[in-house]
Amino acid sequence: MEHLATASTEVYQRLLTKRRSLNKLLNDSIRFQALKSRSFFALNENKPGRLLAGLLRAKRTKAYIPRIRTSTGSFSTNPQEITGEFLKFFKDLYNLDEENTQSEQTSRMEAYLSTTITRTLSSTDSETLNTAISTEEILAAMKSTKNGKSPGPDGLPIEYYKKNVDSLLPTLTSLFEAIRQGTPFHPHSLAATITLIPKPNKDHTCCGNYRPISLLNSDVKLLARILTNRLKRYMPQLVAPDQVGFIPGREARDATTRVLNAIVSSKRNAHPLLLLSTDAEKAFDRVLWPFLFQTLRHFGIGKEFLDWIHALYASPTARIKVNGALSSQFPICNGTRQGCPLSPLLFALCLEPLLSAIRSNPRIRGVQGAHLEHKISAYADDLLFLLPDPVTA
Repeated sequence: MEHLATASTEVYQRLLTKRRSLNKLLNDSIRFQALKSRSFFALNENKPGRLLAGLLRAKRTKAYIPRIRTSTGSFSTNPQEITGEFLKFFKDLYNLDEENTQSEQTSRMEAYLSTTITRTLSSTDSETLNTAISTEEILAAMKSTKNGKSPGPDGLPIEYYKKNVDSLLPTLTSLFEAIRQGTPFHPHSLAATITLIPKPNKDHTCCGNYRPISLLNSDVKLLARILTNRLKRYMPQLVAPDQVGFIPGREARDATTRVLNAIVSSKRNAHPLLLLSTDAEKAFDRVLWPFLFQTLRHFGIGKEFLDWIHALYASPTARIKVNGALSSQFPICNGTRQGCPLSPLLFALCLEPLLSAIRSNPRIRGVQGAHLEHKISAYADDLLFLLPDPVTA
């Protein structure tokens, strides 16, 4: 009021000083309350009490599956029937028709891959992938694995390996070298627990609307991470730039930029443009292993590296965890496991022949850029086609 009445600069400066003092008090108070809250959670979140009970209740409610639609179309709230429906669904999903692995199919895959895979590793790069796993690689894989992850069926988390690294390191080195020489994993090592994550904005009474995350034993994941660290260095030279998912040095915004440039070019030249988005259903889970290994061989992946991957896919098994209960065990005969660090790279390599066939198909037209014709933009299994002539496409 005094400032309004007098319009004095001295009064105005006094008001600014008071306001800065008030803001400092408020900021100090907010900072203290935030620190107090963090301290409270840090001290109490793992102790039995109302806070932990509330956190667990919310987590359990979110993951709970109260009912499911059965194969007959009816709904069931019986816990055993809910588990049984998920077991049947994933047994069928991970055991596709065996006719796809017969010799006739194998020869057809060979002919297809011979025409669609044009990029291969050099002999030097292939030999680098095949070299024995060093203790430094094991230590790097342990260090890059985050703590707090759910363990596999053996119950040993990564923290156990980090805590006992000095005594376990020689054993792990010997194990990975034996696998490189052709010795398989023990069957129990390849067992997994599949936990279900509901997909957002989907009907959660349908078994297919849950994402299956495989909880693998930590020693298996360590080998997978080591192989990932080796293979990812060569992914940019094996996979074309229009696939940006999980490829080092590429990001999702690269695909977005490509699409925006196509839209701008279309508007500038007054040309029609259709963006066709597709998403393969259960794409990671439907990868056929014969096709996977033939694809890797065509890319120039060497024998020893393939032996490591073969060991990860040699008769694995799984159990489904539903509402805290485990189903019976069943074999897995196809798919790349969601939850394995190597799976995204293997899937990108499996998808590359399809993308190559699309790029080389003269009947599929794309948007002409300054130097290249852009037909497709991919992020893992999410494919976006750029069709400049939607009427005749």
